[in-house]
Amino acid sequence: MKILFTTSFYPPFHVGGACTHVKYLAEALVSEGHEVHVMFSMDAYELKRHGVQRMPKNWNGVKVHTLKSPLGKLEPILNYVLGTQKYTYNYFMNLVQKEKFDVVHHHNISLLGYNILKKLGNYKNMYTAHDYWLICHKYNYSKFGKICNRRTCFSCTLAHAKPYLFHRLGNEFKTAIKDIDLIIAPSNFMRNELKKYLKNKIEVIYNFVPEPPRNLPKIAYEDYYLFVGQLENHKGILELIELFMKNKKQLLIIGKGSLEEQIRKRITTSSNIKYLGWKNNIQILTFMKNANALILPSEWAENMPNVVLEAMSVGCPFICSDMGGLKELAKLTCSGLMFPTKDLNKLNSILKKFRNQEYSKQKLLKTYCEFFHKKAFLKKYYHLIK
Repeated sequence: MKILFTTSFYPPFHVGGACTHVKYLAEALVSEGHEVHVMFSMDAYELKRHGVQRMPKNWNGVKVHTLKSPLGKLEPILNYVLGTQKYTYNYFMNLVQKEKFDVVHHHNISLLGYNILKKLGNYKNMYTAHDYWLICHKYNYSKFGKICNRRTCFSCTLAHAKPYLFHRLGNEFKTAIKDIDLIIAPSNFMRNELKKYLKNKIEVIYNFVPEPPRNLPKIAYEDYYLFVGQLENHKGILELIELFMKNKKQLLIIGKGSLEEQIRKRITTSSNIKYLGWKNNIQILTFMKNANALILPSEWAENMPNVVLEAMSVGCPFICSDMGGLKELAKLTCSGLMFPTKDLNKLNSILKKFRNQEYSKQKLLKTYCEFFHKKAFLKKYYHLIK
């Protein structure tokens, strides 16, 4: 097949895990003989991140199309607020007309504009809901730390200092969404929430992560718990730090984000909490393999976080809040290690009783192979395309 992926970000020019999934899938399809193109926005990356990344010489067989608008960083902002911009849409239209794709698969496109969802040919038009952008102005589907249960979008965006997206009221936005032949939801939670508002065909395929290397390097740390992720309030990292300040168990933190300096200052006097900065994928897998458990105290409705799948791929148990897709991940493997969101007393109780030996690495590895391996994903992916 000849396939186009559209995404606001693409590694190494990326933020978050959704675009990492796009990379994994693009390269997996290339390895099976398909021709895969990716369209992403360099302007969007420069809007989110400061500093220069070097352009790769080789994209591992993926044909990459990099958007660089004359408007620069203003292009993705206008795409987000107004819904579409001429440069981005024309680039997409010309690419589709030239290449004659069999499949156009959209991912996180909030900074590319909704217009590219409209079908411009006889291709299969697909969309993966990595977040709640299709049904939520803020794309995180939460109000003051709780899952949205009533749509009061105007007052919600004002309260959270986010722009209200007036284009969502028009027929063009609704028509563009109707043009999607298939929406892939990475969790049952996501599918169920989307079904409340959309009439599209929606199917669940769990994300996948590549198999880890057989021989991971050794590290000096032992008997520790691990946090990996964005250093942002919605990840619950500050509350997690306060808990470990009290219980004196060892916590290692890997990540980056707006709370980095605050975290550095807070743990200055702590001997049991260490911030390690950001690490590459091999290093993260090594820390996961040797950890007592990975901890995800998320305070928003997580969909299908890659870090949990990576932890399972090396046999690492995970302790998590009961938000969004985390609940179904925990039920597959570690249901006894789930706690109500923000309930630090329950989390502390889990930590006190935790015995690593009770959570079989073999069971975790078996679950990974059955649900979150590349082969499991591609089998369902091909079936849905057919």
